[in-house]
Amino acid sequence: MRNLGFLIGSILIIYGSNAFETSDNLWENGEAVFHVGISGNSPSGGSWNDAFKRSMDAWSNGTAFQFVAIDDFVDPCIERGAGLFGDNITGVDFSPSVCGTEFGDSVLAVTLTAGTCKNLSCTNGFFISDADIVFNSLENWDIYSGPVINFVSDFERVALHELGHALGLSHSQAGSAIMQSLVSDANSLQADDINGANFIYGDGSETPVETSIATVYGINVVTLEPSSLSGPNDNVSFSGALSSSDAKLDGKFIDLYQYRFENDSIVNIQLSSAAMDPFLHFVRTSSAQDIIPAFTFNDDNSGPGNNASITESIPAGTYWVGVSSAQNGEQGIYDLTMTASSNGAPRLLDIIDSTHGPLVEINPNPVIDGALAQSDFVFQGKFLDLFQFKVNNTTTLRLDLSSNAFDTNLLLVDVLPDKALGNLFISNDDISDSNTNSRIEQSFPPGTYWIGVTSFSNSDTGDYSINISVVIP
Repeated sequence: MRNLGFLIGSILIIYGSNAFETSDNLWENGEAVFHVGISGNSPSGGSWNDAFKRSMDAWSNGTAFQFVAIDDFVDPCIERGAGLFGDNITGVDFSPSVCGTEFGDSVLAVTLTAGTCKNLSCTNGFFISDADIVFNSLENWDIYSGPVINFVSDFERVALHELGHALGLSHSQAGSAIMQSLVSDANSLQADDINGANFIYGDGSETPVETSIATVYGINVVTLEPSSLSGPNDNVSFSGALSSSDAKLDGKFIDLYQYRFENDSIVNIQLSSAAMDPFLHFVRTSSAQDIIPAFTFNDDNSGPGNNASITESIPAGTYWVGVSSAQNGEQGIYDLTMTASSNGAPRLLDIIDSTHGPLVEINPNPVIDGALAQSDFVFQGKFLDLFQFKVNNTTTLRLDLSSNAFDTNLLLVDVLPDKALGNLFISNDDISDSNTNSRIEQSFPPGTYWIGVTSFSNSDTGDYSINISVVIP
């Protein structure tokens, strides 16, 4: 049963958790040969052929799928039309129509895939044997990077999109993805695009599911799963891409990732890219998102070639891994691997005398796990733990105290340089009538603060967790 499967993929032009979608169609050997012989150059002088082959290389270098270019022209419309499913030779060209059928409104290009159905009823997709691409010659085209220019379509990013259809991807729901249905400022493969191709062709290197957290610096930080590393040996590996839609730091695009190391660890990070000169940041951040200078590391080319590498012994805490470039405006796909090893020993944090009776643990971390125990200081008949943190800039923080073992009571005071208590004293027993956990949300001016963890009832003991998050206005 040859060529019973047929699919059209297109991209529209509108200016203005994983979301990729697959079509159930794939190349059985994970490779497609394209005959590339588009005549002429763009208005800015770039070769259509070179731009198309760069888009092929982006998929080949960044994913488990491989495109192979042959430098000759094959008409993409051979044996295309009513009841026809192509000639099993993949071509690409400009045309005023889709092989005799009008382009839809605002459609820039169309990918025509066909192949052999996986079952008799053709309900499980097909093995692709032909994927011709036709670009709408009635549109205004050029080759450029950066933000979309109104009424001028960038050939290279549209080719990148159509090649995604050619390998078996449908439109993505991710707003930043190349495979979304509308043209955007993104002009390189994004994590969602890479995930989609690797999901189909299965190299096991899919970028982890991510969530995003706003920061006081105007740059969102992404948490990937697993985001908490507990040892004794942890390994993280993923691919990403710097693009024009990313935030900038000192004129360079940057992606930020957050990890929590539960134990003191030796961390090795390797950052590589064939598309740019990568630059690596690794910084410890406090509960108020202040950067801790003693644990701030940067590297440009300590790895092989121009690649970046950092190896450091670090205390337990929350850290940001930043991926950027050595030169302003560089974009492209990168690969990051991180290994963390620890002996599982308790984290080493300074303990000071409060001068008021209990000891105080100096703990800048956004997440603090502890336990009320009978050996703790007793305050008004209840066990009490104290933690100290600092705020460098006025910041609104939300402190959540939770426990499955007891009804929590959360205390907060400001502390003067001589350890005398200041004028601030806040306590919270229950978030609501039906929730026995505790929460304090407060604007904190620069200063030193103590968090007190205790219980509502006398003599309660058990595990608890404090989670401190920054509230962005």
